[in-house]
Amino acid sequence: MNIQQIFFALEQDDQNSALGILVGGFEAQGYKVEIDQTAVDSEGFFEGIYPAFENKMGPLDFALFRGDELEQEFSVEFIDFHDFIIKRKSD
Repeated sequence: MNIQQIFFALEQDDQNSALGILVGGFEAQGYKVEIDQTAVDSEGFFEGIYPAFENKMGPLDFALFRGDELEQEFSVEFIDFHDFIIKRKSD
């Protein structure tokens, strides 16, 4: 996962869904994305399909897959519209 590309994308687009940009960045790197055990895609965020995730207070649990294989798990907590903290997933 190259998070620097995602930070750059967020800086360039301050009008669209931060979650959509974040997920889109992972998709561009070849990942399938789950948030809180739900498969999501960037287009769905831009179309307003996932309001529960957009409005959730507290951390969102991310899982990144290549094919069917889980590669990474972590949580993301937004502290502002396009500012967030990434944490290693705790058990």
